Amino acid sequence: MIILASLLAIFLLPCGIVSSALPNPVVRSRAGIFQGRYLSTFNQDVFLGIKYAPKPVRFAPATLMEDAPATRFDATQYGVDCLGYGSDTNTLVRTNWTRLGEDCLHLNIVKPRIAGSEKGLPVLLWIYGGGWQQGSTSDPRYVLPIELLKNDSRLIFVRYNMSYIVQQSVLNKKPVIGISINYRLAAFGFLYSKEIEKSGTQNLGLRDQRLALNWVNKHISAFGGDPHKVTIWGESAGAYSVGDHINAYNGKTDGLFRAAILESGGAVGPPLNGTDWYQHMYDNLTASVGCSSASDTLQCLRNVPYEKIAPYGYVGLEWFHVIDGSFIPRYGQQSLLQGKFARIPLILGTNTDEGFGVNDVNTDAQAIEQLVTSKRWNLNREEAVRLLELYPNDPALGAPYGWGNKTWPQYGLQYKRYTSIATDLTMFAPRRLLAQKMSQYVENVYSYRWDAPKFNNTPNSIGVNHFSEVNPCRCLFPISFQ
Repeated sequence: MIILASLLAIFLLPCGIVSSALPNPVVRSRAGIFQGRYLSTFNQDVFLGIKYAPKPVRFAPATLMEDAPATRFDATQYGVDCLGYGSDTNTLVRTNWTRLGEDCLHLNIVKPRIAGSEKGLPVLLWIYGGGWQQGSTSDPRYVLPIELLKNDSRLIFVRYNMSYIVQQSVLNKKPVIGISINYRLAAFGFLYSKEIEKSGTQNLGLRDQRLALNWVNKHISAFGGDPHKVTIWGESAGAYSVGDHINAYNGKTDGLFRAAILESGGAVGPPLNGTDWYQHMYDNLTASVGCSSASDTLQCLRNVPYEKIAPYGYVGLEWFHVIDGSFIPRYGQQSLLQGKFARIPLILGTNTDEGFGVNDVNTDAQAIEQLVTSKRWNLNREEAVRLLELYPNDPALGAPYGWGNKTWPQYGLQYKRYTSIATDLTMFAPRRLLAQKMSQYVENVYSYRWDAPKFNNTPNSIGVNHFSEVNPCRCLFPISFQ
């Protein structure tokens, strides 16, 4: 298990320029012959864009890539990224850093090149966040302004490539292999309706992740990894994904992972909303692309050209996971309370001020209404009223914490009160429940609280909020990889 202090220290490391030089690595495996790239600055071998699944049928489960031991693959650049919706994806599009599409189920491997690392290394597998609506393994963040990048395209910085944390593992004399995986997002990964339920094709993004774990279990030994020593690790939606894997199939792991790290997310939530929320979103999608009158609307959606359906994969509300009776057999808190979860070592934690406040909460009545109607938790009116009794409208007690009586009235007169409630509901309470229940069966369960401001803190930042622990330039590659 990676020591917490060593793990979190990674997020504060400065950025440096990565250079690549010969000799470039070649790995022969049942999956194929992979030509990677050597990073001399880090003394690492990297293999990018390895497909763990062929292009999936839209709104259907993906299948594991067939073995091709005699086929050569260029693994020196990132592959196609899954289409997402939000600032991360907008950055990808604006800078032409990557291609977006449906043939996007690939993973990236970063391995230290040191004596004795030829085989048997533990594996740390990263699942990115982004609300299950956006994100990618090649998610870029910049040191140079975008305006300069337009004129000087030599450098682009990628925060999820794992190079720094693999480097730190070597410095700690506990080397690991780092892996990051892509998975389908928004409607393409989490579409739900009575039609989807009937076809049994729920939670496709989570199933993509599980498929990637199967690929790693089958093939990572050829890259020097130990398939029995895999730790899954995620932040935000990535951490909630990890929580879902812990609860999946009543805790059955099939030996795909032995430990987990969860940053700002857990095994309870986001809510498992049913068709009462999602059906109208599905119906809006079918109407938007001309499938409303089809006898089989789901098949019609599969037949719509990608360019036509792509703009409608996010229609103003988020697509989350749902109960499907297998991968997600029941509400997460029920799995924890019933002991039906994988019993594994954990590191899990939250930031001091996760920052889930909602604007324009000025009165008790407005607070109750938002608590009852929000789709980020499931509360009735009696529970909402009781919460307001437990959380008095005292700015000195509210989040962000440590700011005394300072308030932000532009966000609502009860902003700090509501933020405290929302943060506890979405982050603190689920983290505590998972830690408590897991510690009944497992000795090594470590909780942390992140209390350092954002690496790129600005005067407009409020508290130590969500994503503060993720360095905007955790890792980097030269743009010449494209």
